[in-house]
Amino acid sequence: MIDVALCPSEIRRFESIDLSGTTAVVFDVLRATSTMITGLEYGVEQFFPVETIDAARALKIKDSSLLLAGERGGLPLEGFDLGNSPGEFKEIRGKSVVLTTTNGTVALHRVRRAKRVYVGALLNLDSLAQALDSEGSTSVLIVCAGTGEDFALEDAVAAGGLVNRLSRNSMSDAAVLVKSLYREASADLLSYLRQSRNGRSLAGIGKAQDVEECARLSVSQTVGVMKGDAVVKLT
Repeated sequence: MIDVALCPSEIRRFESIDLSGTTAVVFDVLRATSTMITGLEYGVEQFFPVETIDAARALKIKDSSLLLAGERGGLPLEGFDLGNSPGEFKEIRGKSVVLTTTNGTVALHRVRRAKRVYVGALLNLDSLAQALDSEGSTSVLIVCAGTGEDFALEDAVAAGGLVNRLSRNSMSDAAVLVKSLYREASADLLSYLRQSRNGRSLAGIGKAQDVEECARLSVSQTVGVMKGDAVVKLT
């Protein structure tokens, strides 16, 4: 069965459900999961996703070699080394990064008890689908990180793109919904991302280039997966 959590309130529901037999995939297309896929592709060793700014700083105190990255309200955090724009992570090969964002890193923590947790983006949809089909999990939960407490269009589009690529026939109603949405949006993904709440917000703070970067389809063969507390490149 493929199921989809469409917004943060649904994600919280899964905290109390046994996910030990479930493979989870988290999408925060604008921008946390797109940023992690980009960083891993360009040689970032690992990402440590954390929920709070204080948790990020605490890890830095323990290990000064870590880079701090993240955002609140789309903007970089004071005193951090990096923000949350994918392009920032193309020049830090061999580094480990602590990342905290409004929704994406929180969503990863919500499903961390799943059998396996993948990081998804439009950037790596084909490779992600291949990894899931190879794994052969009978239960897949696709998580749309959302915006604040709300549904995010771009995450649902990406979720639908993954459902559209998977070989399984058993789908929840939410999976059928996002698959239909993706088929409608696939002819012009960039337009859909630009129209989304996050797309408009990013353009408003001068980060329209991030939207274009994150809208590219299956340009990366990198798949991110949780290993302990870190997101690493699937090998």
